[in-house]
Amino acid sequence: MRRRLLCGLFYGLVLFASALVQAGVTTERTRVIFPAGSNEVSLRVANINPYPVMVQTWIDDGALNSTPDKSISAFMPLPPVFSLLPSEHRTLRLLYTGERIPSNRESVFWLNVYEIPPTGMDARQTPEQQRLIVAMRTQIKLFYRPSELPMKAVQAAGKLTFSLRAADQAMVLRIENPTPYYVTLSGLAIRQGMKQQSIMGDMIAPLSSLELPVADLVVGQRGEVLFNWIDDDGNAQDASAVLQ
Repeated sequence: MRRRLLCGLFYGLVLFASALVQAGVTTERTRVIFPAGSNEVSLRVANINPYPVMVQTWIDDGALNSTPDKSISAFMPLPPVFSLLPSEHRTLRLLYTGERIPSNRESVFWLNVYEIPPTGMDARQTPEQQRLIVAMRTQIKLFYRPSELPMKAVQAAGKLTFSLRAADQAMVLRIENPTPYYVTLSGLAIRQGMKQQSIMGDMIAPLSSLELPVADLVVGQRGEVLFNWIDDDGNAQDASAVLQ
């Protein structure tokens, strides 16, 4: 799950973003698995703010500049716009629109939950300040999972391979994912002899590879990779692999 503070127009409203603001509309899960053959899945959202908010939802391909009118997705959320009182819950229905999706691997989309608090009116504020409000966009991964894939999702992380190679006068850790599943790595540590280096993780697409920059390691020298991967429930799991 990722969250972004946004500045811009919320369809007629002026937004102001502050780095200190925390999302007040939360979801029951940090990711959604959509099994093939299902017409819809549900997701509960809650307003933990002490004030009411308006919420807009849409599903897209993860583009940073995506908006509801330009989103690209095989799924749609209902309702797309609704209000939430303080401590109120609401169930979102995530519907499959019937568009063709690859059947030999997972596909990923992003559910956007965009919250808009009410405009405060304070006599001590200037008219410009009174028009400024804060908005937060939370993005949650939605994985479409075909049926009859050749292994279980929980096995995918154990199939990853790791190797070092030189690239453009730099060094990279190459991670190969031969499985039909997305694997999200939340962090890695590479050990080579007495050396250890920690690097940020990333999400690796099915049947693909990912290269992450590293330094102070030796290409061709074996070692060990310790990493955390995120399961279907959003929990971090520990794993290790040989550095090839």
